[in-house]
Amino acid sequence: MPWKIKCTSCNTEGLLNVSFDISRQKSIYHYCRVCKKNTFNEILGYIE
Repeated sequence: MPWKIKCTSCNTEGLLNVSFDISRQKSIYHYCRVCKKNTFNEILGYIE
């Protein structure tokens, strides 16, 4: 099941599929398709 994340640069929301719990982190460094670079993404929650 995916995690919902939001880019802190452009506010684009997306989904991230990882097999481990990232709920204790505030943000994750991930590639943004809109910004076309790695940015910090805020973790909004887990989608069941």
